[in-house]
Amino acid sequence: MMRRPFHPFLFAIYPVLALYSLNTALIPPSDVPVPLGFVLMGTCIFWALLSLILRSVARGAVGASIGVVVFFAEGHLWDFVKNVESMKLQYRNQSDLFWIWVAILIVGLVLGCWKWKRTEQVTTAMNLGGIALAGIPIFSIAASWFSAWRGTAIVEVGSKAAKLDTSLRPDIYYIILDGYGRSDALKRVIGFSNDWFIKGLEDRGFYVAKDARSNYCETELSLASSLNLDYLPNLVPDLKSQGENRNVLDKLIDKSGVSTYLRKVGYRYEAMTTGFPAVHPSSADLWLQDTKGISLFAGFLMADTPLPGESGLGSTSQFVSRRIMLKSAIENMVDATRGGTQPRFFFVHILAPHPPFVFGPNGEAVKPKSMAYTIVDGNHFYQNGGTPEEYATGYRGQATYLSNLMLDAVDKILKSSKKPPVIIIQGDHGSKLKLDQELVEKTDLNECFPNLNAFFVPPQVREKLYDGITPVNSFRIVFNGLFGDQFPKLQDRSYYSGWSTPFKFIEVTDRIKPATP
Repeated sequence: MMRRPFHPFLFAIYPVLALYSLNTALIPPSDVPVPLGFVLMGTCIFWALLSLILRSVARGAVGASIGVVVFFAEGHLWDFVKNVESMKLQYRNQSDLFWIWVAILIVGLVLGCWKWKRTEQVTTAMNLGGIALAGIPIFSIAASWFSAWRGTAIVEVGSKAAKLDTSLRPDIYYIILDGYGRSDALKRVIGFSNDWFIKGLEDRGFYVAKDARSNYCETELSLASSLNLDYLPNLVPDLKSQGENRNVLDKLIDKSGVSTYLRKVGYRYEAMTTGFPAVHPSSADLWLQDTKGISLFAGFLMADTPLPGESGLGSTSQFVSRRIMLKSAIENMVDATRGGTQPRFFFVHILAPHPPFVFGPNGEAVKPKSMAYTIVDGNHFYQNGGTPEEYATGYRGQATYLSNLMLDAVDKILKSSKKPPVIIIQGDHGSKLKLDQELVEKTDLNECFPNLNAFFVPPQVREKLYDGITPVNSFRIVFNGLFGDQFPKLQDRSYYSGWSTPFKFIEVTDRIKPATP
């Protein structure tokens, strides 16, 4: 069997599975089959053509395997070139390497498709090499899935909630503006004043916490905590055993204590997301998500190839798709929750003002000059070719437009609601221009943790709010004031952890200063 070539299939699936194995907590498995199918189909066609030309299936297989390796190596070649000072001036964009890539491909095909005397031995060696290569990500994925299956029990939040008749229970909106920082931090680091936005919220009846800060500085950590009313070590006692596996966080976000609590007291759970794969509330009664354009996973995969990321394979540009998705999500926030008498808990995750920066201050289309489409922030943004100046400019523009859209959305929600709703508008963390994803010593904690935290709530809830509130206490206070429950207020603490060590927490509470005027 080893003498019959099947290695092109193994070399074809390797780049897809390798990318997925590194992002199992970020990318849902459903995003993998389509790009995997395209890669296998393309490899089969290429193999068939080479076999016809060379009149040898075995030699055609060698050429197909080399071709798929070189095809997915183009992005890695660019990563190397852009980090070599002597080459950066000559090659400014990934497309500048196209002819070098073509030359490498031709040389590889000529050498690989040569009429070797020991074709059977070459085939056997490449079959074995393909098995070993593909086995690495397969093993990693299996281990990750097993860890996620072993997982943890979903938190059940107790409920009394008998003091408020079902017909009087208001709709509850939990709106996450990803990376929206606190006003003083944004002024100091980003050079962005949103005083007009804060005043607009307050004029509409919101309480805006002046000293608000997040409990964690990563989205999944923050949301898993806030939606379950507790700190992560209390929610997952064996958290350290998870290593880098974030799947347990995705479970806590999907089937959260908040949604479980509210369902028990008669609420319908609805959700809206804007393309961040780790936030996938599939357990919601209604989940609104934009499925147009290529997936984030397919975009990442294409970035390693010569295919043009903006229009490759006839897909809609990821930047254009992002603009459409963000704008339509906010504009449709009201329409999506109209109708019916059942009270609703509506969880909304807006991936903005967080990168990618696609809107200018007036809603005009923008696109970074020095980097491809990516959703990374902090120093990962700079590692992908961005600059601090681009980050600050992009953030200011996107935050300005987003803030205007949010004020308009709030007006529509308040106008269309039959009874005053509860609305929490919250940044899951700060703006992260000065975040180091691995080193707390190189991170400006007074930028990355201070966050927006605004509440439109009835008087009995508002009187319990305070300026230094953190997300872990948001729903404790809302449930206590709204439903007469008795959740104790937790101490407001903040914890830093690195991207590669998400569950190695460093308490930084005392390093975060109160808001400055």
